[in-house]
Amino acid sequence: MFSKNLKIKKIFLSSLVLAFFLSSCRGNTPTIDSDSNDSSKSSAIKGEIVIKFTKTVDLNFVKSFAQENNLKLVKFVKGINSAVFQVAGSSSTETILDELKTNSVIDYAEKNYTLKTSYTVNDPRAKEQNGLAVANFPKAWDITFGNKKIIIAVVDTGADLNHPDLKNKIVSGYNVISQGQTPPLDDNGHGTHASGIATADTNNKIGVAGAAPNCRLMPIKALNAKGSGDTVNVAYGIVWAVDHGANVLNLSLGGPENETVKRAVEYALAKNVTVVAAMGNDGKNLRAYPAGISGVIAVGSIDFERHRSDFSNFGKWISVAAPGSNILSTMPTYESTMTEMEKEKGYDFLDGTSMACPMVAGLAGLILSRYPNYSPQEVKAKLESTATDTGKKGFDDEYGYGIINAAKAVL
Repeated sequence: MFSKNLKIKKIFLSSLVLAFFLSSCRGNTPTIDSDSNDSSKSSAIKGEIVIKFTKTVDLNFVKSFAQENNLKLVKFVKGINSAVFQVAGSSSTETILDELKTNSVIDYAEKNYTLKTSYTVNDPRAKEQNGLAVANFPKAWDITFGNKKIIIAVVDTGADLNHPDLKNKIVSGYNVISQGQTPPLDDNGHGTHASGIATADTNNKIGVAGAAPNCRLMPIKALNAKGSGDTVNVAYGIVWAVDHGANVLNLSLGGPENETVKRAVEYALAKNVTVVAAMGNDGKNLRAYPAGISGVIAVGSIDFERHRSDFSNFGKWISVAAPGSNILSTMPTYESTMTEMEKEKGYDFLDGTSMACPMVAGLAGLILSRYPNYSPQEVKAKLESTATDTGKKGFDDEYGYGIINAAKAVL
């Protein structure tokens, strides 16, 4: 086992050096979306509201409801008994929401928000290190490579389904945006990158190593080519993954507090599915959701010197920190939003709590491979109790319980 893992580390390091060299020659890379990492800005979709009904309803009922309440139906998501409506004419969204509060057929009504990926695109740092080593994954692999029965669902922009480092790991996923009419193919790049960090094929003599080498990947496309999507799509993606066998959810995305995603996350936790979410990239004490939901493993980012990444959010709801600066992982092998904006096809570096998050999701997969009966609360406790204390002694708002230690977590 020792010699096999040594080989893995050599392959990974040589890939890292090559990709770093290519990356460092390109100059500045523009951000995908100037607002994508600022949760403090309003992200409510103008004139749209989300309604969850108290009882199971069909499309005809929803259409009648829209007519009776002077609303325009945008979409009905039967799987979570919710619909998105456009407020008609000059009516105020706030006024309509107040009027609907007394309607007995409604469980809740709220604004429809946009949730976005939590990455920050910066020039690569002149470091030839890998985050897996910082988090002590090679020693964890001496104990377990993970179990193929454990499925990690990445609810994101989808994945490159034919990527040589991912294609052998994939189980059936879902494209929420096309309502299952097309595969969950990544047209952005973010989802492919997160997927590789968690589950890239390992010891296959190509590319990079994933945190959970033997665990499976379930790609869920809930975000579009710009890396954004509304609360209903994200919530449905979560519920679909839970209902189709996911054991761990990776949510490298965030936005304002909202009931729709909160209910979906609570559904996942109640179904014994571990939920891992990114803290966000505003670089301040700002609660982003779903990371701020109780029971979620909220992940902040560190650099290779084990300091909090300057972009990483912090706060009392943080669980642990993991490497998220200058992380090499898989990228689409075809044209996508990121590869069109000077990112390399196949493999490249990204920065963000979005990168730290799947590293922790991968470790959660390894823990469940060793302890398959663990509840989400027990996985969270295991991660926190085995983390390497960093910053102020004990729990602190910047690192939580510390930097994940994969070897200790799987013992």
